[in-house]
Amino acid sequence: MTTRRVAGVVLAGGRSQRFGRDKAEEVYDGRKLIDWSIAALEPFVDTILIAGRNYPPYRWAPDRPDTGMGPLGGIAGAMLAAKTAGCTHLLSLPCDTPHVPADQLARLCKAGDGAYLTACPVIGLWPVEQAEPLARHLAAGGRRSVRTWADAQGATAIDGEEIANINSVEDFERLTRR
Repeated sequence: MTTRRVAGVVLAGGRSQRFGRDKAEEVYDGRKLIDWSIAALEPFVDTILIAGRNYPPYRWAPDRPDTGMGPLGGIAGAMLAAKTAGCTHLLSLPCDTPHVPADQLARLCKAGDGAYLTACPVIGLWPVEQAEPLARHLAAGGRRSVRTWADAQGATAIDGEEIANINSVEDFERLTRR
């Protein structure tokens, strides 16, 4: 039996069109949003990757099969980087969800080979062996919906509490007023 090694990836390659500026670099409660995501992943993973940008000291995972493929492109690239690093699984988290409950990440890690949170499907645990099939799916013009792809792979959908996701300046302002 193979020992499970998990890489965490912060998906930080979006264009932030609705936000109007780089969300990952936005400071909330004293630290960048990207750093909130890194801190949330750290207790659950063996290594951290950043998809969509260079953010030292973390390893950059380029999107696959090309840029502009959305979160699935970041996940596909990070799966390959995780596999290359000797990991068996990838735990994905977007850069714009600063308050992901640790118990929900723990549930994902215990769920088996593939699982995602129904409240935010880009938060998921994925077997890295799916790196090439996912890249082929995207290269062939397949749907870019994380939920649709995950369901087609037989991933477990895990229900949980709603997770605040920052898509607009208004979302960010609501968060800062909490």
